[in-house]
Amino acid sequence: MTTVWILSNNTADFNTLSVRDERYGTFPRLDGAPELSTWVPQQVWYDPLVFRQGRALANLPAWSVHTVGDTLAKAVIQELIGDHVEFLPLDFQAPVGDGSLYSPEALRSLSEKQYYVINVLTTLDCLDFDQSEFTYFESTGGIRSIRKRVFKPDCIGDTPIFKLPILNRVTTYVTDSFKQLVEDNNLTGLEFRKVWEG
Repeated sequence: MTTVWILSNNTADFNTLSVRDERYGTFPRLDGAPELSTWVPQQVWYDPLVFRQGRALANLPAWSVHTVGDTLAKAVIQELIGDHVEFLPLDFQAPVGDGSLYSPEALRSLSEKQYYVINVLTTLDCLDFDQSEFTYFESTGGIRSIRKRVFKPDCIGDTPIFKLPILNRVTTYVTDSFKQLVEDNNLTGLEFRKVWEG
């Protein structure tokens, strides 16, 4: 029995990372292609204008549509998913100045942080198009979203994290082994939505 979950970030309870210079085109378009050999670490920070002291710092925070892991998260999940992803380092900028927008505890924690973008490389052509349901763009007829996902039997195997050939810049899928590892190690920042079991 395989269960497939969509990986998403909990932005209600945890602070999200921002690019230091929010310009159009700043975020990478990670679509399953390797990036590490040409990767230039981007400067990211917790923007003091949107930082909320009531929200915690996650081990796996959001950065736009991308999932990012801190050093602890990377150490925990690397053995399981290391063959399926690249960990792309970010240039995290801790806040400077008097820190009046941050609590002293947050400032201490932030000064020690290192983050990595999780670039998923494994793409599985496992979606059963005949059984799945889609919405389409009226103008082009292209697939807009997947309303119902049905996967081909025995296609996923023991793959813990993957993308599909379609809509691959936004959606990451994981199986129970990844979800269980995150939960067993109390890694924070992620949400899992079950989309298929078979």
